[in-house]
Amino acid sequence: MTTEPIVVPETASAAVGGRRAARLARALGWVLLVLLSALLVEMLFEAWVQTLLATPVPDARGNLMPDGPTWPKAVKNALYLGMLAATVGRVAVERRWREFTTAADLALVALGGVFVLAGLFGEGTPVLIAQAGYVYLRGAIVFYAWRALDPDRRRIRAVLVLVGAVVALNAAIASWQTLAGYDTFRQLGWINLTWARINRAHALLDHPNHLGHLLVMAMLGLAAWFVVRPKVGWRWWSAFLLLALGMSATQSRESAIGFVLGAVVIAVLRRGGYLRLAVTVLLVVGLSGAQLAVSPANRAELSRRLAGVFSALHLPSGAEGDTYCVEGNVNCDEDDPNRIPQREVRVLYLQQGLDLWTHRPLLGYGVGQFGGIVAYEHDPRWYEDPRFGPGGFRLYGSNEKQVDSFWLHLLVETGGLGVLAYLAWLVFLILPVLRAARRGPPPAHPFTYWAPAALVFAAAIAFLAPSLEDPLFPAELFTVLGLAWVLLRRRELERRKTA
Repeated sequence: MTTEPIVVPETASAAVGGRRAARLARALGWVLLVLLSALLVEMLFEAWVQTLLATPVPDARGNLMPDGPTWPKAVKNALYLGMLAATVGRVAVERRWREFTTAADLALVALGGVFVLAGLFGEGTPVLIAQAGYVYLRGAIVFYAWRALDPDRRRIRAVLVLVGAVVALNAAIASWQTLAGYDTFRQLGWINLTWARINRAHALLDHPNHLGHLLVMAMLGLAAWFVVRPKVGWRWWSAFLLLALGMSATQSRESAIGFVLGAVVIAVLRRGGYLRLAVTVLLVVGLSGAQLAVSPANRAELSRRLAGVFSALHLPSGAEGDTYCVEGNVNCDEDDPNRIPQREVRVLYLQQGLDLWTHRPLLGYGVGQFGGIVAYEHDPRWYEDPRFGPGGFRLYGSNEKQVDSFWLHLLVETGGLGVLAYLAWLVFLILPVLRAARRGPPPAHPFTYWAPAALVFAAAIAFLAPSLEDPLFPAELFTVLGLAWVLLRRRELERRKTA
């Protein structure tokens, strides 16, 4: 007796395969949601955890610095790489490749190509180029993860509430630090007390500017939400006040200026809500000014920095001679004929960097070779490279591992082509949101205004900070941009359904 083989209809087989693909896509979606949430929270605690587990080690100036474990950073990198794999997997399972061929996606590919060319032109190794490219563009992984996840409003709200709670905690701690003073930094376990001595709070992050950037991103989100609501209750104004108090405690001047710029962007796009936005600006500027008024240490630090800017413009880098001493430093007597005033190191770096760029204006000196964590880990004495001058790049006593300007870093490493390619990518990222803002009658969704304001804020502070490549800020920025793209896509799909 023979048995006939069972023939499964093609449509039934396809249906089984479709169900399996749908289950796998859902599983990868949950993986992405967990990884994104874990990354956004982990980075807000990473520096503090490292310090709590660190051993105090004196630096060249005798200040105690934390020598902490590296596993928190390894965890963060694992989250990024896991997120990248899950993103590719979900897009492949759902066959959504066409969604990722927009002008912004192509601009990112072009930017990566420029990075590779600059690295090869600068005689960098493939490993060095890959590491530098990862640091420059790891924020893009977050952007694509949100697009691949395509979360609904409930999930978006859950993540924002989770991260918002940690942001509010940092704001409260910063206010406590500036009110209670020096000992509060030690009580939290901080070893490097440089910022405590000048009364600049940083809560659970490792730098006042990092905390300022984080709080302003949240404040811009609240400001965007304020202008689309018919009425804003006192609880939300109280939340904004808490964040503004925390931001003023950091005395991050670049953050305060960036918030004002972001508020202007919201006002221009919204074409209304001017009174509420004016109140937010007055709160930010007023509280930051009040902090200066009540804190002699803050006033002294601001005065010193401003004097340093003018001194650097009057006596630029290279004009000080070989034998000089800086006033206020050890072994620099008042009657020393070679004594020069303190100068702002950011200005000195800018003067040197622009001079270097004129010698290699097109593709620069190669990614991962001029300051930054990759250059430092590849060669801790990167600044002695003879390409940077007879004596190398002069650090003027700074012990930082990077130059304090993203745009300067990008310009020197990748030249004019790199800067133009990066700017083009940012423009293509925000253009769809700007088009939506012009099409839709106000009030629109808060992300319509939050995303452009956040991008302008990011571009502005990048002149004074390495923010667009630091461990924290890119994930914040590209979360806002990614969610804006998700919400924009969902509105477009709804229009197709009702058409």
